[in-house]
Amino acid sequence: MKRSSLAWYVAVACLGGSLCVGSVVQADSPTTVKANPVVPTAMVAQAQSTQSISSTAATNTVANTVVANSEAIKAAVPLDEQAALKQKQQYQAETETMGLLWMRTSAEYRALAYQGYNVALNLVKMAVTDPSHQRKPLAIVLDADETVVDNTKLMGESVANGNGRFDAPWWRQAVHQGKSQAMPGAVEFLNEVHKQGVEIFYVSNRYAPVNYDATVQNFKELGFPSVDKEHVLLFEKDSDKQPRFDAITKKYAVILYMGDNAGDFPIGIKGKTLAERNAIIDEHKEDFGTTFVVFPNPAYGSWVSALAKGYQNLSPEEQKQVNNQYLQQ
Repeated sequence: MKRSSLAWYVAVACLGGSLCVGSVVQADSPTTVKANPVVPTAMVAQAQSTQSISSTAATNTVANTVVANSEAIKAAVPLDEQAALKQKQQYQAETETMGLLWMRTSAEYRALAYQGYNVALNLVKMAVTDPSHQRKPLAIVLDADETVVDNTKLMGESVANGNGRFDAPWWRQAVHQGKSQAMPGAVEFLNEVHKQGVEIFYVSNRYAPVNYDATVQNFKELGFPSVDKEHVLLFEKDSDKQPRFDAITKKYAVILYMGDNAGDFPIGIKGKTLAERNAIIDEHKEDFGTTFVVFPNPAYGSWVSALAKGYQNLSPEEQKQVNNQYLQQ
């Protein structure tokens, strides 16, 4: 995740990947319309030419007109911003519809989830019997959102209502509903890993100060094991997961990383361009299916922001241009 997110804190925490895994509306809102709150020249001239009004009264009239004109401009700007934001939310909802439908309804998505957990469990069982891993306790590291918990119902409801903008405030509200569902096969997989004596670390970019308690409660209700402060590591100061990965590897031999976002793996991909991301993945091609297990997420993640610099802040028209450019390459 996560993306994740954002993302998973966030954002992100995308619940997770990605999220993500996630930018906030305040940072992404359209540029404020600049206006000069100066009294129109005609008004000033009219006030100056009225001889029957004292100079004091004329001054007050001008001042009052300036204030009124300024307040009218200020009131109009938020409406413009709201309209632009609504347009962007609607466009993003339209672009995410098919991806979310696939995740919500397709047999193929469920099959890929089961496939990912089957591969992962086989790797865990092999590692448990491998004497070379006995120097440290064994552990797996995994993302949360769209890796072990499924948020597609919440995202689908938002998209159906015309909002495909999964920013930090949206994720916080979603997390606090406590309605994230378990991915197909996740509960069985995690409990079998726990039974094998392997530690489980949930490394998510959900924002810890506001989302930790709700996350823990939701995970416990789903039946996930190892849900406590030692094993649930959410985003606090740095959305880069590498420092959290490093803290785990000091004590444990990490045999497996799992996630739906390239940032869920220790490959130094955070903040890279689209071309750099693909090159890094190629460099680690031997790790996928052996040390890394990836889950599909066409709805959100770092891959979206990698399409162009400031992609999330672009207007719908600009995003369409970027999208069409890649589609025709």
